[in-house]
Amino acid sequence: MRRALILLALAPLLLAQGLPRPLCGYGEGLSDLRDVERVAMRPVTGVTEGRQRGEHVLAGLTSAFATFRDCGCPRLAELAAEAATVAQSAPSEASVSRLIQVFSQIRFRTQLAREQSEHQGCR
Repeated sequence: MRRALILLALAPLLLAQGLPRPLCGYGEGLSDLRDVERVAMRPVTGVTEGRQRGEHVLAGLTSAFATFRDCGCPRLAELAAEAATVAQSAPSEASVSRLIQVFSQIRFRTQLAREQSEHQGCR
């Protein structure tokens, strides 16, 4: 109980230092970003496969957004949401060339979010 009270008292200071709220799942959000980046890097072999990957990527980015939002990391949440907005088109794209473009944009935006977390933490 005492530990919880100390964490609650320190929460404003932790947030000011760019640290996530205690026990918020911040690491899971970072894991989602790494997974999305890995999936987006793979070559697209066909429309059906690309669409399925698009659904997977969209789910990962949506999860990362919710995690960062709940952790009190507004900039990371915003970057994950921007990547998710791009990913929304992937499950319905009609050509491999367009899927390649979409995954390239997703990879770029996900990399920005990951680098943001590495350089500035929870912001």
